[in-house]
Amino acid sequence: MSMMMRHDPFRDFVSLRNAMDQLFEQSFVRPTWGQSSQGMHAMIDAYETEQGYHVRALLPGVKTEDIELTVRDNTLFLKGTFHPWTSQEEKVNWLIQESGSGKFERSITFPKPINADGIETSYEQGVLTITIPVAEESRPRKIAVSGRKTEPKQVVESGTK
Repeated sequence: MSMMMRHDPFRDFVSLRNAMDQLFEQSFVRPTWGQSSQGMHAMIDAYETEQGYHVRALLPGVKTEDIELTVRDNTLFLKGTFHPWTSQEEKVNWLIQESGSGKFERSITFPKPINADGIETSYEQGVLTITIPVAEESRPRKIAVSGRKTEPKQVVESGTK
């Protein structure tokens, strides 16, 4: 007796989907830390408050003199260099090397106008913190309503019972 196999038209789609899932996971879910196709990559967190923007960049091992911050219009540019952990001359046999070296460059464009003169930074233990105030003209403000003060009118209901 021979067994007939039923044709599954979706079998090829399942293997394509598995390949796409694997590509997505390698690219976004679990990428190699600090690496991108263009070179090194500084990891950044940024959020907005009423007063402005707050940015945190993880730059382990980067010296302050190797960090360059510039602002143009509403865009913050961050450039720098990750240096190798050991000197190039030193002969070592790496067991694991997940840290990298090389130049990195990031930029963030903010939706509201910023006050470049009010930017504050601090750099401690490999974490660069940047506070960027929004421009005064883009901050929310309460507007007083002027006009003649009127007393509320009483509504008298009339009806029959």
